[in-house]
Amino acid sequence: MDLLSLAHFARIKPLIAWSISGSVLGLGLALYISGGRIVAVLPTALAMVAVVLMQYAAHPLNDIMDCQVDRQAPIGATGRVKPLVSGAVTVSEAKHLTTALVLIILAILAYLIYLRPPLILPAAYGMAALMGYNHPAARLAYHPFTELYMAVPVNAIVVFVTSYIGSGAASPVAAAVSVIFGFASSAVFVSMMSMDLPTDLANGKVTTVGRYPRSYWCAIFPGLGLAAAAVSPLLLYDELGPPATALFLAVSILAFVPIIAYGLMVDQLRHRYLRGEVRDPEGRAGRLRLRQLYISSAFAFVLAALFASRSW
Repeated sequence: MDLLSLAHFARIKPLIAWSISGSVLGLGLALYISGGRIVAVLPTALAMVAVVLMQYAAHPLNDIMDCQVDRQAPIGATGRVKPLVSGAVTVSEAKHLTTALVLIILAILAYLIYLRPPLILPAAYGMAALMGYNHPAARLAYHPFTELYMAVPVNAIVVFVTSYIGSGAASPVAAAVSVIFGFASSAVFVSMMSMDLPTDLANGKVTTVGRYPRSYWCAIFPGLGLAAAAVSPLLLYDELGPPATALFLAVSILAFVPIIAYGLMVDQLRHRYLRGEVRDPEGRAGRLRLRQLYISSAFAFVLAALFASRSW
């Protein structure tokens, strides 16, 4: 397996939007909570590495499960490169890569759990999500509502656990921010379902959008995140104070409003496809999805900077 194929498996944009953004946001929260220092540098760094490797490992594992579907999908129109589809990597090589990554992840998680036993709960959930969503034996990716019981919790856990390890404290501020980030970062996950709808339906992959194709779920889902941000001052006000709480709310609104707007465009494009007005919606839906991805990533990095700057 060459370096180019390894880079294609990484899918750097989603990697930045989910595991890297979440880890950086958790780091910013840790600096805020602990007053400007990381109380456990090595465990925090290892946790961030494990998170990134978990998402990376999900990609070849998911490609193995979706190989036949991907061969029929116009993945080139959405800017995706899949080594299994192109033939650059064999299924056997992808399995070996995933196995090696999982072993490294398990070793890191075992060390972190040894240091802090409560981490066994999020670690177990993360591994269950990794295998349940992507492994052919479970195929949870082929069922609806995974964004609610898998994507949002996993992305929230990344932020909260990183902040917990880095600060040594379980903060309600970190919990609230984690959930809000979970919705923002997972919006692109929902729009991806719409982008792949034609191929998914043809291959029995029933995501939420596949189950309810005429819904406005790509807009409603991030709307739930905006609602969570709207009530967050109830948890944040006493800790952050009025100016910082108002700033957090303003940044959240500035992020969620365009994410919702782009989600609505994705929904409308899907509806036009179902009415026969659009033949190939994947390319345009993919571009809208990327705009959501850029916004959610910027949202995480801006919040990380704001929290870190308040810690000094």
